[in-house]
Amino acid sequence: MMRSMYAGVSGLRNHQTKMDVIGNNIANVNTAGYKKSRVVFQDTLYQSIRGASRPTDARGGTNPMAIGLGMAIASIDQIHTPAPASSTNKASDLAIDGNGYFIVDNGGQRFYTRAGNFDFDKLGNLISLANGYRVHGWMADEDWNIDTVRSSEPIDIADFKSIPPRATTEMKFTGNLDSNTKVHPDTFGLATDIPDENEIIVTSKEVYDSLGNKEELYFRFFKLSIDDTVPETTWACDISLSPEFSGSIEGISIADNDKEISGANVIRIKDLTFDNNGTLPSDAILKSLIIGRSEQGAEDIEFDIDFSHITQWETKSSAWAEYQDGYTMGNLTTYNFGIDGTIQGVYDNGESRNLARVALVNFQNPAGLLQVGSSLYQVSNNSGDPLVGAPGDQGMGALIPGSLEMSNVDLSEEFTDMIITQRGFQANSRIITTSDEMLQELVNLKR
Repeated sequence: MMRSMYAGVSGLRNHQTKMDVIGNNIANVNTAGYKKSRVVFQDTLYQSIRGASRPTDARGGTNPMAIGLGMAIASIDQIHTPAPASSTNKASDLAIDGNGYFIVDNGGQRFYTRAGNFDFDKLGNLISLANGYRVHGWMADEDWNIDTVRSSEPIDIADFKSIPPRATTEMKFTGNLDSNTKVHPDTFGLATDIPDENEIIVTSKEVYDSLGNKEELYFRFFKLSIDDTVPETTWACDISLSPEFSGSIEGISIADNDKEISGANVIRIKDLTFDNNGTLPSDAILKSLIIGRSEQGAEDIEFDIDFSHITQWETKSSAWAEYQDGYTMGNLTTYNFGIDGTIQGVYDNGESRNLARVALVNFQNPAGLLQVGSSLYQVSNNSGDPLVGAPGDQGMGALIPGSLEMSNVDLSEEFTDMIITQRGFQANSRIITTSDEMLQELVNLKR
């Protein structure tokens, strides 16, 4: 009689534990990155009443008989299934679309989390807003390259709050020169005899010295007359520091002796010869144009000009310098995160640079991680060693910037389990009350 009461007690106790787990799941229904838990029951020890007997020629075998002594908790499992992402429109909030956990660091002690509510502190550290722990990743080197093979470290962009100026070293032209442009005789040697405006194309591009000072450089394209018996495909380009292509060019020179210098006003390039397909050869590059900057206390600007991408087709002339690699000093104004975890900084000089890349980590058995609160986990004896990788690589999920992962708690499932748990608790309580009534009847046999 007493066995049933103790079995009922074990049922009450363990159903209460299951209700505790359900209550915790429901309490965390809106906790970012939370992973729900579940309780699995098992029966417990049995008291043997009779053993089994084997069959004989005269009679059949009998089965064993035993009375169970209640139930126990088999396991409380973590369910690490992914959850939907909720948009926050905050650039530094990150959700993981797939496998992986963020690495956060507290004085060298590492924790792992799916909650990506991050931001930069005043020193430039990327931190978890929940506790100030520093987020791990890989920093860019002095050439702005990010090596994800080396060990991860806390992300700190303090050294990237500004970038120094860079002198121009190359320039590239693109666009088209109209093949129907009139040929102008090469009679204006010092750019004093300006041809008809329909016969020239003028454009400009800024270049920078080592201190970030800007200098405007002007270009004038026109078609040369070489042989009147064949269609002309050769163009010239005048280069000057003056928009009028006049005055002294003191301070500008050219180190490429194969090009022609036309006196005191402009540098003239006379060998831009297109083929029958309207393209220039790949070596149509002006080498080492030099602009003196000694009066400004800077190094001379020395750079190459690539004309090889200009075409000569029958369409409006549009040749222009699309690219030069110099810039002035820049201050970091904003940043954005990519789906691959790359943090890109945008500077007020128009430049953008990859500053760092967020790291992720995965485990052979994520359910074996040790829960330590604050949506954090630690490695346990059964989780496996952490495998560090970049988002989108080595089986890691991609990031969803401007979003947070929601809890994977399903309220309909939790409420259903709550009802089942409540009924189980009630049923076990009936075992105790019924057993008590039976004991009462036994006591009342003698009055």
